[in-house]
Parts: sequence; structure tokens; C-alpha cells
Amino acid sequence: MVLGGRGAILFDWGDTLVRIPGMIHSREAHLACLRAVFYDGCDASPYARRRDATAVPWKEFRDVYEAVSLKFIARSLETGREHRFEERFAETLRRVNAEPVPDEMRLRELVLRLSRRVLAAAELLEGAAEVLPLLARNFRLGIVSNYPFAPLVVQTLERFGLRAYFDAVVVSGEIGWCKPYPHPFQEALRRLGAQPRRALFVGDDVRNDLKAAKALGLATAWYAPGKAPLVDPDIDMQIADLRELLA
Repeated sequence: MVLGGRGAILFDWGDTLVRIPGMIHSREAHLACLRAVFYDGCDASPYARRRDATAVPWKEFRDVYEAVSLKFIARSLETGREHRFEERFAETLRRVNAEPVPDEMRLRELVLRLSRRVLAAAELLEGAAEVLPLLARNFRLGIVSNYPFAPLVVQTLERFGLRAYFDAVVVSGEIGWCKPYPHPFQEALRRLGAQPRRALFVGDDVRNDLKAAKALGLATAWYAPGKAPLVDPDIDMQIADLRELLA
């Protein structure tokens, strides 16, 4: 498979280029970030006091947040519509009988606190810093990611010095649609001015990344370090290291 000229390469973000403490793959690490937010500030449990003015215990808050998060994630997978972290916090606070539930501005403050903790814990995957500058010489690069808070995706790329290599960053939290629905892929191709037949998608999720991209006519590369070979008509190549893309 050869992409000549200025073809496009689209990448998934989480667990393809970076690893973050997210609820799906790193639940305990994500809840550790939440715990830091919960105890941050002048109040032992900010925005989490009941109507009787008693503080909500951390364990209760954590358990409710976890249940709410999994509910919203499942709904997004079912409907294709992305949710927001503000919705997670608002629903959590309602369930623990907090009064009053913070307004949008204060909910946004909670989201920003959490995103700062997640950003600090993010890790760049091996090979990404080496591969992306070289690929950007010959291809237009883009990101297509499922994540409720789009600014965090951009901030991780900036933190690791990679943002300049991407001509398009499309995040479900920005456009409202998740992979495997076609809208995020189509939007990335539109921003890049690229045709599907001259584009490659690189991702770690067979269903959300590869099968969805293949259905739109893109070539596919499954990033699967440590996994056994998989024969699937929707996978054009399987790689264990991002540096294999240079071939």
C-alpha cells in the first residue's frame, strides 16, 4: 500500500499517540485525578454539600461519579452523540443531593480542574515524537478522537510539542458525534482537503477506528503492540510500533 504525493494520515489520539487516565482504559487513575479535584481548594469537598449543609463523603461521590460516567459513555456508544464532562458533574451532584447544583460556569471550573490533573498524568507513547515530524514532511496529518473535552486533546499535543504537525484535530466533544459514526472522519477529511482513497487511518480500536474508517474508503493500520496477528478484511496492516509507519 502506497500513499503518493500529499496524501493524508489520520490518527486516533488516546492509546495510539498518548495514554491518559481515562474512565475506559485507566479507571483507577482517572478516579485518582478526580479525588485530587475533590479535595482541592479551601473546602474539603468543593460543590459537594447536601441540602442540610453536610459534606458528601469522598467514597460516595466517587461511586456516584463512576456510575454516572459509565452511563454517559454507554449512551454515547449507543447513540453516537458525545456527552460533556459538565453533564457528568451535574448529574453526579444531583444524585448525591447537593444543593444547589452549580451553574454552568462553576461546572466548567470543575471540568478544568479535572482536565489539568489528567493532562499532568498524560504519557506520550513510544515512537510518536520520532514519527510525526517525518510523516508531516510528506503527508497532511490529522487527529480523530473520541473524548468529551476537546481542549484536553489539543493541550496534550501542545505539551509534547506535537500540535504543529497536525493540520486538523477533530474531537467528538467539539462536533458532538463519536466514532464509529462517519461524521468525525468526514470532518477531518474536509479540513484536510483529502479524499478517503488517499488517506490512511491509524488507531488501536478495531470497531471504532478501523472498521469505521474502512467503511468510508480509507486504508487502515491497526496499532496493536503485544497483540496476536488478526486477519480482518478491514485491517490493511498491523503494527506494533508507530515507527513501522515510516516504511
